[in-house]
Amino acid sequence: MDKNLFFQAIISFIGTVHANTHSLMKDARSNEITPQQHSILEYVFFSKAVTTSQVADCLNISLPNASRELKKLSRLELIVKETDEKDRRKTTISLSEKGQNLMLLTFERIQKNFWEQAGQLPEDEMQLIISSMNVLEKKVFF
Repeated sequence: MDKNLFFQAIISFIGTVHANTHSLMKDARSNEITPQQHSILEYVFFSKAVTTSQVADCLNISLPNASRELKKLSRLELIVKETDEKDRRKTTISLSEKGQNLMLLTFERIQKNFWEQAGQLPEDEMQLIISSMNVLEKKVFF
C-alpha cells in the first residue's frame, strides 16, 4: 500500500474524531471549570500522576500558564500536589477524590451523548470496533 495514502487515511480519521468530539462534549463539561482546565483534568485522569512540565507540554501552553491553571484547580480541590521526597523541586499532580468524581460525571454525560449519536449498535459491530481500536492503539497511537 502507498504510505502516503495510508497516512492521509489516518489524518482523515483523526479529523473525524476531532470533529465529533465537540458534539460528544456538548453539555458534558462542568461549568465550574474552563475548557483548558477540563483538558488538564482529563490528561491527569488518564496519566494518573504528572508534573507541571508534562501538563504544559501536553496542552502546548507555557509553564507559567500551566502553573496558574494548576493552582486554580488546586484551590477548587480538584487536584492534589505532592512534593517528591528526594527532589523537593519536583511536584507530582494527581486528581483528588473530588476531581476523580467530576471526571467520572463528565464521562457519564459523554457516554449519554455518545449513545444518542451512535444509536443502536449490534453486538458484532461493537466487537469489531473494539478490535479495530485495539489495533489502532497498538500500531498507530502508541
